Amino acid sequence: MFDSQRSSIELIHGDCLEEMKKIPNRSIDAIVTDPPYGLAFRGEDWDGKIPKWIEEARRIAKFVVFTTAPTTLWDYPRPDWVGCWYREASNSRSQLKGGFNHWSPIVFYGKRKFWVDSKKLHAIQHAYPKGFPHPSPKPIALIEWLVENSADEGATILDPFMGSGTTGVACKNLNRNFIGIELDKDYFEIAKQRIYDTV
Repeated sequence: MFDSQRSSIELIHGDCLEEMKKIPNRSIDAIVTDPPYGLAFRGEDWDGKIPKWIEEARRIAKFVVFTTAPTTLWDYPRPDWVGCWYREASNSRSQLKGGFNHWSPIVFYGKRKFWVDSKKLHAIQHAYPKGFPHPSPKPIALIEWLVENSADEGATILDPFMGSGTTGVACKNLNRNFIGIELDKDYFEIAKQRIYDTV
């Protein structure tokens, strides 16, 4: 349940499509997230389709920014801007066995100005340790860049697809209030531990 008077961190185990309906219009400063891409990444069910989340997100937040795949960018309404996360150390899609693309679009809805609309992060240098308990975490440096430019200190950031909690860690590091929603119980517990253990 959303409560704007609670502490600076609120973690919700539930369906973001239902939880966002409880949040008043334009009461969130920014949404920073990494939603399912609809590509069934590594056979994962949670990535099997793109949920119908963007209309509710734009209703409740003044600014929305998220990563997606180059091929799923067109599954969303026309954005106000598109940025780029470039990572030259990824495996090329041109390899016979496939791999990761060298860049990902960053989708912007709202008028918040990013002075630089691209981020270059070497994929290997910013990779998570082997055995990290989530199949598709984003580098903390990438999410911190998005958080820092999406809203000022003291603002409230929502991640409706919290996953392993990277956005929450970034918000804690950067003095932003955070609301995270995650449907999967295991990932919710991982996120809770990561966010509350962050110094």
